[in-house]
Amino acid sequence: MELPPKKIFYGWWIVLATSIICGLGFGTWLYSFGVFFKPMMAEFGWSRAMTAGAYSLRSIQGGIASPILGWVIDKYGARGVMIGGAIVSGLGFVLMYFVNSLWSFYLINGVILSVGMGATLYLPGFTVIANWFSRRLSLAISLMSVGAGVGGLVCAPASALLISRFGWRMAFVVTGLVFWAVVLPLALVVRNTPAEKGLQMDGDEPAPAKSLMVEPKDSFQASATGPDFTLKQALLSLPFWLLVGGFFFQNLAQSVVIVHAVPALTDAGLPLSLAAFGLGLVMGVSIVGRLLFGYLGDRMEKRTLFMICYAMVSAGTLVLMVARTLPVTFLFIILFGIGFGGTIPLDPAIRAEYFGRAAFAKIQGFMSPLIMLSGAVGPVLAGYIFDISGSYRSSFFITALIAFAAVGCSFFLPRQGGTKATL
Repeated sequence: MELPPKKIFYGWWIVLATSIICGLGFGTWLYSFGVFFKPMMAEFGWSRAMTAGAYSLRSIQGGIASPILGWVIDKYGARGVMIGGAIVSGLGFVLMYFVNSLWSFYLINGVILSVGMGATLYLPGFTVIANWFSRRLSLAISLMSVGAGVGGLVCAPASALLISRFGWRMAFVVTGLVFWAVVLPLALVVRNTPAEKGLQMDGDEPAPAKSLMVEPKDSFQASATGPDFTLKQALLSLPFWLLVGGFFFQNLAQSVVIVHAVPALTDAGLPLSLAAFGLGLVMGVSIVGRLLFGYLGDRMEKRTLFMICYAMVSAGTLVLMVARTLPVTFLFIILFGIGFGGTIPLDPAIRAEYFGRAAFAKIQGFMSPLIMLSGAVGPVLAGYIFDISGSYRSSFFITALIAFAAVGCSFFLPRQGGTKATL
């Protein structure tokens, strides 16, 4: 007798939907920021520090909003939050058409778009995936994050093309309309928990009562279902602050590179289209890191993997400092792209490993203000150093040293089984 084909676990459809959402969101809002940098500077006469200020403002705003979003997501679910965020994000893109001053740029790009994207992308996405997967959490998150890499590869060059054909204002309007058309239907696919579809986590069959006490087969499977910390317990634990430190230093390097890589490469003589393609290629190469380290994260100690990724980010930033030829630029793309990409799936997976799922979004929400402070300081500081020195060399050198400090934070993380360490 032939058995009926097994249906695809619904959690994988959620992974696909959130992957596309994150691809379009991060590709347009985050990774294309540097593409709009010089055209807006040219029209308004802003300095690099002033223009980078919008990126910094949205980091500050995101840090303020994240604890609130985390509480709302844990209490009411991610699906409704993502739908509301998508509506606000599309509106923010359309409103960019009307920017006529620095303050309006800061308000729309730094506040409205930031609120919308914060409610649409990784915070609700990671929370949903952590609710649907346990044993294959790192893999699921890596597949979800691949979308952001593809989005960077596609959207940055596409933005440069739109700007060259229609100008930066209409490029934002087109982006907003496409965002609404794609993201809103996909957000409807999301379900907050497997129970809403009558399913179990990982697509497992309901376990018999006697099997509930069976130990997992190995420590890495166990790590995905670690102890459930309350927010207060997490805040008093050593791993929380070491993770924050590592994320802080790495995020500073990431923010500086995302904002200033395209201007730096055009300063070195590359046309805007090629520089935008270079940044897009960083995100494309990051897919290798997302998949590779997502796969390894279910099989190896995550703290070790983080040290490797952070070291690659630091080395890539140093290479960007001297990038004047295509071979050196490609070396930067490979090192930074793989290292940066590898941190994406490891980030929520290691938080679930140390703190469990009960307060997952709340804990992330309280990490975010501390981490996003680096995203606020880094781009403006790098732009200021350029404005007074006329070069990015000092900015990228300091950034690389700061990024390497993240390696030390990961080194001192307690090994598995040490999550109860407190301050």
